[in-house]
Amino acid sequence: MASDSRYRLSPVRDARERSEAVRRGDLASAVGDAKETEGQLADARTRAELARAALDDAVAATAVAATAAQRALADRFVARRRRELAEARDAELRAEAAHGDRLGAVDVARTRLARARAERELIERHFARWRESQKRLAERRADD
Repeated sequence: MASDSRYRLSPVRDARERSEAVRRGDLASAVGDAKETEGQLADARTRAELARAALDDAVAATAVAATAAQRALADRFVARRRRELAEARDAELRAEAAHGDRLGAVDVARTRLARARAERELIERHFARWRESQKRLAERRADD
């Protein structure tokens, strides 16, 4: 039987194997990035919840203010807490958008890996058929 080194598509097969390995690395990187943004999103959500709780407490404190001066201070405190909540909510939305982008990158990387695997398998099946045909050819020559 002829050696595998004479097979013309060996370089193609090797390139497909390397491509699959690279795509696997790309997917791992994308998943790592997505986990990082997931943590950032969780932190942003926690900060927004804490800001909401602080605002609720500030509004409750305004209701018990006895004098006009205390109410004015409490109103300024409530306004500051509202700004903090708005900033925390904006940060949460930005983190959510960033995480969504990362999840999209994971999907793209997963698709590219699937394609690289399919291309490698196609070359492997072709290679197996070629070896089988070479084996049959050698058997026919031996029978003659």
